[in-house]
Amino acid sequence: MIMQEALGLGVIGFFVGKFAATLWAPVFPKYVLLETTDALRAFVVTLVICALASVLAIRAALSIDPAEAIGG
Repeated sequence: MIMQEALGLGVIGFFVGKFAATLWAPVFPKYVLLETTDALRAFVVTLVICALASVLAIRAALSIDPAEAIGG
């Protein structure tokens, strides 16, 4: 569940950022053009980073006693 949430947030965050950058790019005098292959690479890197971060969270969650986690 932690992995799914991390990947879901990564996907949502990437597409919101990509949409905002595409929408607002012409407003600025200089901007970086993000080509399709670069966007796909950035998307994959985003998902990998989210997966690695969730693995750390999963390891931390598994090391805690369940009764202690809920306050008992």
